Amino acid sequence: MFSFKKIILLAGGFIALSTVVLVYAETQTFTVGIRFVAPLSFANEINPDFGRFEAGASGRHFILGTDGTISGTDAAAYVDGANAGSLEIHGSAFQKIDIVAQNIVDNGGISVTNILCNYGGAGDTDCGTGISAAAAPTIPGTTLLIGMDINTTTSHADGDSAAPAFDIVVTYN
Repeated sequence: MFSFKKIILLAGGFIALSTVVLVYAETQTFTVGIRFVAPLSFANEINPDFGRFEAGASGRHFILGTDGTISGTDAAAYVDGANAGSLEIHGSAFQKIDIVAQNIVDNGGISVTNILCNYGGAGDTDCGTGISAAAAPTIPGTTLLIGMDINTTTSHADGDSAAPAFDIVVTYN
């Protein structure tokens, strides 16, 4: 027969066996896909060109507008050939951009006082301080028109020329 001790031992063994937990593990590896926006690029670059002016003294002021017109206090000295600069910006249509003019280099008796930018027809902006969070480039690209505000720092004779320079830097915002 069963004694009370045997019943308790059997009950204790049953309880011990029933509390054993069986642990099973399963592993799933995932490969994550990630795609980045299209890189920024430029096309159809046209350098700003003031055209031809009459020779004259230093201290004259000229503005080449983003529409290619010449103004400023000495605009009457303009002869012909002016055109605004132009740059077509390509990139992601989903991410805004920043545009700034940097590394402005005066040359040949010309001092650059301002770079003018007109991005996508939104109006003239001081590109030296930059355009922040501009609309994303459209497909097939958005045009940036470029003008300049200059002063002459020396007298210029017939046949003189100058070539100030600058960089337009475009980054994703």
